[in-house]
Amino acid sequence: MASPLDSTFGVWLVAIWLQTLLQGCGLLQAWLYFHWYAKDSWGIKGMVIFLVLIETFQIITFFQITYFYLIDNFGNVPNLLVIYWQDSAQLFATYLSAFVVQLYFGYCIYVLNKKNKIVPAIVVILALTQIAAGLAQTILTVKIHLLTELEKTVPITTLEAASALCCDLVITSALLWNLRKHKGQIKSTNNLLNRLMINAINRGGLTALCAAVNMIVFISKPGTYYFFIGLLLSGKLYMNSALATLNSRQHIAAKAQSSAGSGREWNSIAMEGMSRGKDHTQQSGVHIVVDHQSQTDRDMDYKTSNFMDGMV
Repeated sequence: MASPLDSTFGVWLVAIWLQTLLQGCGLLQAWLYFHWYAKDSWGIKGMVIFLVLIETFQIITFFQITYFYLIDNFGNVPNLLVIYWQDSAQLFATYLSAFVVQLYFGYCIYVLNKKNKIVPAIVVILALTQIAAGLAQTILTVKIHLLTELEKTVPITTLEAASALCCDLVITSALLWNLRKHKGQIKSTNNLLNRLMINAINRGGLTALCAAVNMIVFISKPGTYYFFIGLLLSGKLYMNSALATLNSRQHIAAKAQSSAGSGREWNSIAMEGMSRGKDHTQQSGVHIVVDHQSQTDRDMDYKTSNFMDGMV
């Protein structure tokens, strides 16, 4: 016989299990990042530290409120319906992680093509809409005080999820467009661009899917917590996608270095704005020879960077 809590705290426990796995992956990636890229600027380090702290706070509060519901108040069924501050706090932490990562990639898009300010502006507007709707939803959940009244948040929840979904789709599409338009006749360059395009799709695909699942299930399955699968996993996926993008720089740079060292010329890509260090030989990130330049990257230190490196 199915438990009456399957669709509520059963899904809740599944979500916390999946979150724990993703939190562990994020912490590992954070350790690898600081081990591999110790020379990164404090701008990008600060973003990584903030993401790790906010997502650690989220998982701690989620564990704490779960223990309170199911252990401290075991058998107290009416208490399962009450919304406490930990519920709202961990919810807003998820929205905040999404906001930070979306702004970062929005700025990256701007640096890749400074002539086009429209797309970065759209990303910023959607990100601000997402965090504003998330804040409004957090305040509203505090006011309603009962989980049975979550249906009152449908309009604002839909706005938040739709904004996050659209923002991720715009970011992914913009990265693909900026990379695709530089393809030419040289196979080695095209292979590298294809790899970067796959990374861009992987970065935005899962977070966009989570936003879509959150929005659809919240509306179609009222009175259940199935939407937790999309909502609560999104923050961990944003953290992991940003860290994976940063940590993949060394691998992509090695591919670029290998191709440059083979003596073949590359198509040019205007990515010089990604690095602004005084010593041009100490750049990191993806270095692509500009205007068929024959210089190789053999002596470059790919583990130094500024805030803008690691965008793709």
